[in-house]
Amino acid sequence: MTAPYRAISLLILAVLGGCMEDAGQVVERYMEQSRHPLDRYLSQLGADTVSPLPRFDWPAGTLLCPTTPYQSSLHSRTPVATRVNAFLKRKEFRGDEGHWSVVVVAPLSSGDGAIEHLIFKRGNYAVFTSPEMLGRDGPTLPAGFVQQECVPVETGRVLAARGRLYPKIVAFGVAGQ
Repeated sequence: MTAPYRAISLLILAVLGGCMEDAGQVVERYMEQSRHPLDRYLSQLGADTVSPLPRFDWPAGTLLCPTTPYQSSLHSRTPVATRVNAFLKRKEFRGDEGHWSVVVVAPLSSGDGAIEHLIFKRGNYAVFTSPEMLGRDGPTLPAGFVQQECVPVETGRVLAARGRLYPKIVAFGVAGQ
């Protein structure tokens, strides 16, 4: 390689090297923006709060049914849970250590087209789907919050609490009667 080519190559490497830190920041911003808005919302909740569930673009009557890591089906035998479980079985969904999910069930429709499955990486919080799970980790449910397996988007609430085993716990529910 001749001297001018070496000089140009070194100049290109120096420019690329200087951009590496900026490239890392760009990738980090892209990854944050590419996360689903629900995941970003849950990540930003402060501990010991009950907040309304954001509606996003889901129509009224839509249900959100979270699953925890390793959970591959809903536990109850309600008609919605039966429908969701049949959907998850057809999709051969298997919960794993690094992910949790939300099954979105659209209102007044049938078939798999009415169900969307959002899978999220474990973040800075743990999702709990039953009062027993919450009870084992310590936080008590605040007055006015009733944990549910599936919650309607228009009245759903999200509990964020500190736990003994997890820095932040998230549970879905509704305002109590």
